[in-house]
Amino acid sequence: MARSLRLEFEGAIYHLSARGNRREAVFLDDQDWGQFLDLLVKSLARYRVQLHAWVLLPNHFHLLARTERANLSRWMHWLMVSYAVGFNRRHRKVGHLFQGRYQALLVEQGEYVLELSRYLHLNPVRGRVLGVGSPAERRERLRSYRWSSYRGYAGVGRQWPWVQEDLVWGEFGGGRGRQRRVRYRRFVEEGLLREIRDPARQAQWQSILGSEGFLQRIVDVVQERGKDRREVKALRRAVRGPDPRAILALVAAEYGIETERLLERGGYGLEARNVALWAIWQSCDWTLREIGRLFGGLDYAAVAQRIKRVQSTNKQLSKLLRKCQNI
Repeated sequence: MARSLRLEFEGAIYHLSARGNRREAVFLDDQDWGQFLDLLVKSLARYRVQLHAWVLLPNHFHLLARTERANLSRWMHWLMVSYAVGFNRRHRKVGHLFQGRYQALLVEQGEYVLELSRYLHLNPVRGRVLGVGSPAERRERLRSYRWSSYRGYAGVGRQWPWVQEDLVWGEFGGGRGRQRRVRYRRFVEEGLLREIRDPARQAQWQSILGSEGFLQRIVDVVQERGKDRREVKALRRAVRGPDPRAILALVAAEYGIETERLLERGGYGLEARNVALWAIWQSCDWTLREIGRLFGGLDYAAVAQRIKRVQSTNKQLSKLLRKCQNI
């Protein structure tokens, strides 16, 4: 799987998460929980970040945050490294504490924020282990869970002073004070009665959660700021997402042949076949291995060779590429 993009903007909203290495615990006792929160609070001021919701679980954490500056990577690096160093020193451990890079989802303000806040807050009572018991039992555990911003939002405890609720309340709307907290509590705890889909599964390119308009605005910003070609290409694919089958049909029509001929295992010398390989590589979020499987089990190295050959010998590709991107 390709590494997710790191998109950093002033005022950007993110859903952030990180899991323990080999899914092992990163919080072993109350001192660990408290140490992470102390570092988190310091980091919010140091890097000018607004935290809108959070939850800590034994082997991972979730944050819903907005960065005032384009400094997401520096903030998360400081927070995670600072905690890992202290954890290893205290528990006499060595090696990586967290599993790879943290996950960062750039989120559009609006309904996406509200759905994420609900999904995030339900984490302490979800899954095969934490999700056992009746809805009433899970509700009791959720309301009493200390290491989360939910108790404050739901009005069953005091909110942590460094949690800024304005973003979630701005999307929730209606009512004030306790009435609003009761309504939010009902909204979240509805997820104890029916399965709530993970909003992150709707994300484009593993990195962006939002409408088509939001995706296009991100593409425009990335292009204006001269980000690297990989980001521009990836975001363009996230917006358009052409179907490889549609590209096959387009190439077949250009060459006046049947689409099936492009996929025939014996058609290795067919120019149209190699052009179709190249067009899918350029336009779709497919790896060389995936393209090889589509074309009858070609080895990924053979796919790469054919793409290179097409690019060096065929000078009429730009027009075809524009057609592919407009599918």
